[in-house]
Amino acid sequence: MRLLDRMLLSELLVPFLVGTLAVVLMLIGNMLFFYAEQFFAAGAPVAAVAQMIIYHTPFLLVLTLPVGTALSVSLAVNRLARDSEIVVLRSAGASLRRIFLPLFVVGLVISVVNLWLEESVVPGAERRFRRVRDRIFLMQTAPLLRSNVVFRTREYAFYIGLVERTQGNRAELRDVQVWEMPVSGYPRTILAPRAVYDDGIWRFYDAQVHLYGKDGFAIDAHTAGEITINLRVALEELISPPSPEETNARELRRQAQELQKAGMPATRLWVGYHFKYSIPFACAVFALCSAPLALYFARAGSFMGVLLAIILVFVFWNTLLLARLLGNQGILPPVVAAWAPNVLFTLGGLLMLWRSE
Repeated sequence: MRLLDRMLLSELLVPFLVGTLAVVLMLIGNMLFFYAEQFFAAGAPVAAVAQMIIYHTPFLLVLTLPVGTALSVSLAVNRLARDSEIVVLRSAGASLRRIFLPLFVVGLVISVVNLWLEESVVPGAERRFRRVRDRIFLMQTAPLLRSNVVFRTREYAFYIGLVERTQGNRAELRDVQVWEMPVSGYPRTILAPRAVYDDGIWRFYDAQVHLYGKDGFAIDAHTAGEITINLRVALEELISPPSPEETNARELRRQAQELQKAGMPATRLWVGYHFKYSIPFACAVFALCSAPLALYFARAGSFMGVLLAIILVFVFWNTLLLARLLGNQGILPPVVAAWAPNVLFTLGGLLMLWRSE
């Protein structure tokens, strides 16, 4: 059976590499097309665009490795079935579970690698990607800025309703809210219709301050006029605050717990936390589902293996997006929203394998 295992692994290698590379290149092309107007408007250097591609590739790999797994497993099983090699192996007494075992193991190994990418490589790479991208946008005479954003730095959380204009390392802001996050208890909030960030100095004008006790009830509210906070923040933070992709699971969990302690909703953070684990293990799920599915339609030709992989990925990702939407809306518990697609498709793969036996 070791000879069988080596043969299956050799069948997987080329389709996996080619499929993964093709999808990554397609996603990179889509990204470049999406930002093309901003690149031309800013006169972006080729070196900066190349940096964006390099830094964004680990994130794209996390999404692409499940696709490469589904494609390679489907093509490998399709080829073995068309050449009647599976029939010969079963005639020799090998069960489908044993024949497909190397495929499942490979899927699990790829899932572990994908989880390592998600946790150890992607957060830092995505932070660098965002910095390079936002510096390119700041080259424009009228930078593309975002309104209605929330970001966090050190012990403060900021909501910025509108970034009116930027010049150098100075930004004029409207409708700003600040939550000062203590180690324990509830935050002090600052509400200001107008604010200025100037090279690390925050100035809030006509500010109102609300203080809360440990029981969560307001104990003081007053108008403070002008408030100054000395807190250096990269100007890019005001343009696009950190996204969940720039944070590992442990940090997301900590942020969600702190928001809950402050009495603020943290459903989206909990959903993101559980998806940090569930998405990488889609590789193992695709390996389990693709093998028996490809066996069913093997006689239709090798093209059917590619088509089945595409259909399987399409159905799975749309199910995952639906589950994420329901989780973010609070309709499903975060852990259910994250793991339900994996569980459903795993049960489907086991059922198909059992019927094939």
